[in-house]
Amino acid sequence: MVYNEKEYPHNYDRIITREIFDKVQEIKAGHHKKHFKYAGLPFLYRGLIKCAECGCLITPEKKTKKSGKTYHYYHCTQYNGKHGAEWLREEELTKQLSQAFESLKMPQKVVDDIVETLKATHKDKSEFHKNLLERYNAEYQKYEDRIEKMYEDKLDGSITESFYDKKRKEYRAKQKDVNKQLAKLHFADEEYYITSEYLLKLASKARELFESSELQEKRLFLKLTLQNLELEGKKVRFDYQKPFDVIANYASRQLWLPDQDSDLEPTA
Repeated sequence: MVYNEKEYPHNYDRIITREIFDKVQEIKAGHHKKHFKYAGLPFLYRGLIKCAECGCLITPEKKTKKSGKTYHYYHCTQYNGKHGAEWLREEELTKQLSQAFESLKMPQKVVDDIVETLKATHKDKSEFHKNLLERYNAEYQKYEDRIEKMYEDKLDGSITESFYDKKRKEYRAKQKDVNKQLAKLHFADEEYYITSEYLLKLASKARELFESSELQEKRLFLKLTLQNLELEGKKVRFDYQKPFDVIANYASRQLWLPDQDSDLEPTA
């Protein structure tokens, strides 16, 4: 935070970026929206996965068996030349990606502890913001008082009109700078905290949420949590988006024992 050209460090850690905040808001809103119809066939992974061999997009196709049952298959377009690309059913892709979400799971006790820490740091942060807000408002009023006093001095003839105009312009510019700082303080502060809490709970229930969501929500969920999706043979490769990479790394280092309290030391 910058105040009077001096930087003041935040006394809390922000878990999410604005981009992730917006995506989470989309997912939350998606549960209350009417789902629209797609112009084409509703393929879940269309445009989301590339070929690890050549970098082309993995394209979906609908196939109907002799039994009349239909399946969605995915394969490389091989636009840059044939290389014996594998075909993979949508169900197989979903199975692999569901396992990726399972890797984000942590015991509820751990999630609750993190949320409590968030609440505590948010309380400290709110006090910090309150103090800054009071300081900015006082600074704004200081310049307003100076302008009013100068106006009286101008009427009394103790200062010239040109001097008054010059200083008034200077003080209005300073007030404008103060307003910019105030705007930063007011920017969705409470929402960031709420979304951080939501994000942690979302990560812990990621697999269930993904498997039970509608197609549009599934796609948003994939974009929020995963990146660099590639199909190598019949294996899906990916990286976790931030901060899910941290959550996955933390969860992978903890060998949680079922039905045990999460504050026990992990097994070696």
